[in-house]
Amino acid sequence: MVYTRDYDYLEATLSHQLHHDDLRKVRHAYEVAEAAHAGQLRDEGTPYIVHPVRVAVSLVDELEIFSPQLICSALLHDVIEDSPITREEVAEWFDQEIAHLVWLLTKLDSVSLGDYLAAIEAAADSGAPLVKLCDRLDNLRFLSHSPRLEKKRRYIRTTEHYYLPMAARSSAYLFNELHRALEVVRQEVAQASPDLPNASDPQ
Repeated sequence: MVYTRDYDYLEATLSHQLHHDDLRKVRHAYEVAEAAHAGQLRDEGTPYIVHPVRVAVSLVDELEIFSPQLICSALLHDVIEDSPITREEVAEWFDQEIAHLVWLLTKLDSVSLGDYLAAIEAAADSGAPLVKLCDRLDNLRFLSHSPRLEKKRRYIRTTEHYYLPMAARSSAYLFNELHRALEVVRQEVAQASPDLPNASDPQ
């Protein structure tokens, strides 16, 4: 499977599934996200916007989810966290449902990771857990491009402790994909630091 796709691919795929008004909404979400993340780079050196696009593509290609609300939320999932955009503005530009989803997916510094993910999982009917799991899956798949070894070790720990159990309750497919991507990161960390304890060992 090809994991790197651009927005044109996403739009072309959705053109067979969504009505014109929904396609226009998804395009607007992409444009808002692109502007919000302008100048931001991922660890792999690519423009940040490629990440939310890949998350949206995962929903469509891997889970066969064509909900415009979830696709828009995937595209917008980091805009409140990483830019001055507010929940109120997302509601004004889109609707309350998308604003609620994006707010759920926004990690505030004052909220622990456990509480943040528990709130997302409590809203399972909204589809938010699937977006969040696709987000983590994309981060794991491209973590090999990051030079930050401690970040890789932290992702191993949090994926094992939080995301794999969530995936086990939400999607067998995402559980298996997360597990597969996690093993790749584990091997990379082991090769980079063979004399250190395993990243998943209690510390």
